[in-house]
Amino acid sequence: LPSLQLKQILDKQIRRARYPIEVAITGQFSSGKSTFLNALLSKDILPTGITPVTSKVNFINYGEEYKLKITYHSGAQEYHSIENISKYTDQRVQNIDNIKYLTIYAPMEILKDISFVDTPGLNSQSLHDTQTTKNILRDVGGIIWLSMMDNAGKLSEKEILDEYMPQFKTKSLCVLNQKDKFTEEQ
Repeated sequence: LPSLQLKQILDKQIRRARYPIEVAITGQFSSGKSTFLNALLSKDILPTGITPVTSKVNFINYGEEYKLKITYHSGAQEYHSIENISKYTDQRVQNIDNIKYLTIYAPMEILKDISFVDTPGLNSQSLHDTQTTKNILRDVGGIIWLSMMDNAGKLSEKEILDEYMPQFKTKSLCVLNQKDKFTEEQ
């Protein structure tokens, strides 16, 4: 019989062969990850805000219609209308500790080839959010590192990239966000 470790590796490879590539959107907390995904998908699906909003991992997959699946730590699952997403992912709304992750289904062609993963982010005030993000980054096929223009090159941003890029450099793309905050001269 194969070892548990070998079985996990084989299961991961089978999943990669059967399903679209998973691309995680990550960066420091409040770097505009959900806003970036909404723009990429041309639809305001994910809740956004000035303070950190996303506290759960959101998988964005192809589906015939818009719907939301909530998966709880207990293994239970339930479906809801996409309009109710903030009730289950927005940490400003209510205590959502019993939720493990959310899956958003949308009838968008891009999602047939790419499954996006909206992460809580790194350097979060919540150690749990940062650890959740680290775990996701290990398993995805690609990573888009989102950095706000005014954080680019700052020590906190450099420390994150120095820590993570050596192990993820072959599957990462860095994007500077919020260019519109600056004048052309800046």
